[in-house]
Amino acid sequence: MRRILRESVKVGMTLAQPVYGVNGQIVLNSGVELSDFHISKLVEMDVKYIYIQGQAPLIDEDDTVAQNAKNEFILAAHLALDEIQVGKYVETGTIKSRVLALLDEGCMLKDIQPVFTAMQNCNDYLFKHAVCGYFYAMLMGIHYGIKGERLRDLGLGALLRDVGMLTISRDIINKPGSLTPEEMAVVKQHTEKGYDILRRNPEISLSAANCALQHHERFNGSGYPRGTKASNIHEFAQITALADVYSSMTANTPYRKALSVYDTLAIIAKAGAAYFNPELIRVLAGNIAIYPLGAVVHLNDKTVGIVNDYADELRTKPILHIVRNQSGERVNQVVTIDMENSPGLYIAEVS
Repeated sequence: MRRILRESVKVGMTLAQPVYGVNGQIVLNSGVELSDFHISKLVEMDVKYIYIQGQAPLIDEDDTVAQNAKNEFILAAHLALDEIQVGKYVETGTIKSRVLALLDEGCMLKDIQPVFTAMQNCNDYLFKHAVCGYFYAMLMGIHYGIKGERLRDLGLGALLRDVGMLTISRDIINKPGSLTPEEMAVVKQHTEKGYDILRRNPEISLSAANCALQHHERFNGSGYPRGTKASNIHEFAQITALADVYSSMTANTPYRKALSVYDTLAIIAKAGAAYFNPELIRVLAGNIAIYPLGAVVHLNDKTVGIVNDYADELRTKPILHIVRNQSGERVNQVVTIDMENSPGLYIAEVS
């Protein structure tokens, strides 16, 4: 028996426990094989989750150690996503609860929870990087209309993409300086080792495992471990690869400080089709407000403005309504600055 979210329900699944109506009456009994009609009733009743037969075992509700581990993992994921919301101009509220609900569902699987726990205990950066990359992958996946079990598979694959790092020496993972070529070669093995780990887990699909194997592949074949190109890279791995790079570039790592959202997207946009699926770049940029509408920005010449519009598709060049001039005096007339056509000016601070 397994608890799953309503959006993960498929035709042909069999109920393991009854579904009750608002007055306590049984609407669907245990043993019912679900049809499209039954699923539409679940939607109509706003049922959040159901219990189905023939699936992977869940962690025992009486296993306090496992339940506490699950709760700690979800709490830590909450905190990681809060950092995204505060520091990286991403409106997480619209999908945060949905993403965390799917994460909670994954944490309840008996065979998968130990993998989550091992990653959390391995390295603080590795854990946060896993959760943040998971969020961005889900952001793109939801935009693309990926649903149900496929969304679950994408989420598990993105979250566990670096599980192979658990096989790498802690001395290498936690090394404060640059890695030697020999150490880097060892680190690169994490893709194939991660794939092997996930393929041994019956709850991980091949699509999810490919996220671990291919998330360092690049569209022009310059990635590793196999130099796979373009459409030969699995769709989920393409999404995970971009999410992984964006998450890494906008986070402080043992090797360097975080880049700004603007600089990160500019670099990714410049790399374009050489490294990533161009459509995915547009999807990611379209869901990240580098300079949100209505944000107050301070220019390098002391001018203060409010973001009113954008001059480019990626929204890296805002059009500003100026509210204070270089002397700090309020501007009463309508004055706008197009950052795309203003050489010498740049945004120094967003408040």
